[in-house]
Amino acid sequence: MNKFTTLHITIFFLLFSFLMKAQNNCNETLSLFAENVKSKRYAEASPQLKFLRENCAQLNYVIYARGEKVLAHELKQASDKKQAALALIQLYKDRLKFFPGKTKIGSFLPKIGALMMKYNIGTVSEQYKWFDDAFTQDKEHFRNPLSLYYYFELYHKMYQSGADGVSLENLIEKYEALKEKLAIEEKRTPKNKGAIEKLSNNMNVLVEKEATCETLLPMFRKKFQTNATNIDWLRKAAGQLDAKGCGEDELFIEMVEAIDAAEPNANSKWYLYKIHNRKGNFVKAQQYFDAYLDLETDGAKKAAILNKEGKKAEKAGQKSKARSYYVQAAKADPTSGRAYLNLARLYGSSANACGTDDFSKRAIYWKAAEIARKAGKVDSSVRSEANGLAASYMQSAPSKPDIFNKGYKGGEKIDMKCWVGGTVTVPNL
Repeated sequence: MNKFTTLHITIFFLLFSFLMKAQNNCNETLSLFAENVKSKRYAEASPQLKFLRENCAQLNYVIYARGEKVLAHELKQASDKKQAALALIQLYKDRLKFFPGKTKIGSFLPKIGALMMKYNIGTVSEQYKWFDDAFTQDKEHFRNPLSLYYYFELYHKMYQSGADGVSLENLIEKYEALKEKLAIEEKRTPKNKGAIEKLSNNMNVLVEKEATCETLLPMFRKKFQTNATNIDWLRKAAGQLDAKGCGEDELFIEMVEAIDAAEPNANSKWYLYKIHNRKGNFVKAQQYFDAYLDLETDGAKKAAILNKEGKKAEKAGQKSKARSYYVQAAKADPTSGRAYLNLARLYGSSANACGTDDFSKRAIYWKAAEIARKAGKVDSSVRSEANGLAASYMQSAPSKPDIFNKGYKGGEKIDMKCWVGGTVTVPNL
């Protein structure tokens, strides 16, 4: 073996020995460091953390997981908070660099942004970028509600400054995206509901200062023609206008009608009925109401609305229309007695309007009692009320002596010469 080869072998063993010693020092220091952090002996752990980061930065991600606790403690104690915050930020960056597989971007980038905000590090747009990168690159793990609020707060500041090209529409889009994300987080961690609602309300306050009918209407009017068939855009825009109380504006109505034209359904028809009815467009309102009745498949919901509309018609003196609604309600939900009770009361309120004498006028009570009894038969939940109502009407109806004195034996038909129409049958004696 020549001298040259011997020299190389010697150098190799010296290097190997040195590396093994260094490796042993790293492992030994890491073990001591981990134990010190676990026992909260941060003063002893601090120089060990420095050694590990300088000499074996890629040894184990524990260096950074435990190191965060050390530097967070030092930040609390530091007189120069900004420098201590920068040190913690660098630790996060190093963890992202050396152990990306064990570092969730959505969780760690917002930590950097929050430290920059708290200790006034960097510009607003530089702070914002950390949150934005987290949201766009790892939305799933961007879960901290406060960080989500910071994300929007910074974007709002950028909008207010006017220097970053953030438009009102951009701001609203960001608001919608973050409201949706906060709702997801509320479902995922119900125990945070109160805190999330508070942060969400704070976001609402920021948006309300900027988004008013005066600012939203012209903005959406410009976009409407190019988005007239974009159902997602229409829903969001209409929802924002409605939330701001801009529902009476023609643009809002046009949007809802465009949504209805693209995807007609019972809800859209009902909504348009209410809009046009409120604005006094009664012919158009009725068209939408009839369309709603054709499309609604939920019998109970349909019956409830028909009963409600029947009450409105009755109050307006439109008894024939009210009866039509109550009859439709009974058909929509045959197991509910509420429509029959409404119909019975409607008939019972018309005694003086039907007939030519006292007997024929009071005969309508027999009809009212019959309908009330039917309510009790189809719906046990109203049976007591229905039976009481029927008994009351029978007391007001002609008595057996009245029937006998009138010359009736029972079974005869008496014409209802009023809006009720049809006939009522005289009971058998």
